[in-house]
Amino acid sequence: MSRWARVLGNLAIVVLSCGIYLYFFGLQTFVSVEARFVARKMPVVNRVPVELQDLSISQAPGKKLAYFGYEFEIPWDDIDEAKSRTVGENKAIIFFKSGNALSMVINPPRQFVNKVFSSGNINQKTFRDIYGDDALQSDYAFCHIMLETTPDKITPFISRRDAVSRAMLLLWKGISVPKSAGSGVFTVRTGEFTGFQYGHAPNPDGVSIELFADNGSLDFSFDQKMIGPTVVISQPDVNRVLRTLRRAASGTVARVSSSN
Repeated sequence: MSRWARVLGNLAIVVLSCGIYLYFFGLQTFVSVEARFVARKMPVVNRVPVELQDLSISQAPGKKLAYFGYEFEIPWDDIDEAKSRTVGENKAIIFFKSGNALSMVINPPRQFVNKVFSSGNINQKTFRDIYGDDALQSDYAFCHIMLETTPDKITPFISRRDAVSRAMLLLWKGISVPKSAGSGVFTVRTGEFTGFQYGHAPNPDGVSIELFADNGSLDFSFDQKMIGPTVVISQPDVNRVLRTLRRAASGTVARVSSSN
């Protein structure tokens, strides 16, 4: 066999091998590369929930608040009553004279799941086939799967539908997870609620918390004043709110009282 015949023969083998690879793994390889690109643009997608290590609770004098059927304590007593307000029937914003702020929002069950699938970016049947019916039954189940999705779980050797589904979850993760998650994502539990904390206090980007229960979810946002001297929101401060969260007495809508 001549030298050129051998070269052409080897080239044909390479082309055939590449063709076979692209046929079976081409889409997955493209999606895998794109996932790494998304991670460079949005590093937060590399974060997965871990257990919160600091469980200490602030004992500072503060106040007990009650909104929309729930009550909790805050370790601060400098509420700016003139600025604090409720918005509609599901959101409360509490401003403090220190410049910090705390907001609380209540949401109906499956609000996030419905939002994701109504966008049309993720096929509900495909998602169900991959993750099962339980993943569609609650926002917590869906968010847990989404937060556990990272670029390294998207490889050229998974199925095409898995690759596409995980890529869309990764994109939703990058879009929906708050900026504060750059300092960590943590699992939190309190009473009937299980959820996630985005950011570890103290954090200049603040701390956001999503708590899920069978009858809906609660979102808390701790906003840290960025400029000038202020009260620093610590993890024990955040824990004080979480650990004292409970259902309020029937008929309670909004109330502020001292807590020592």
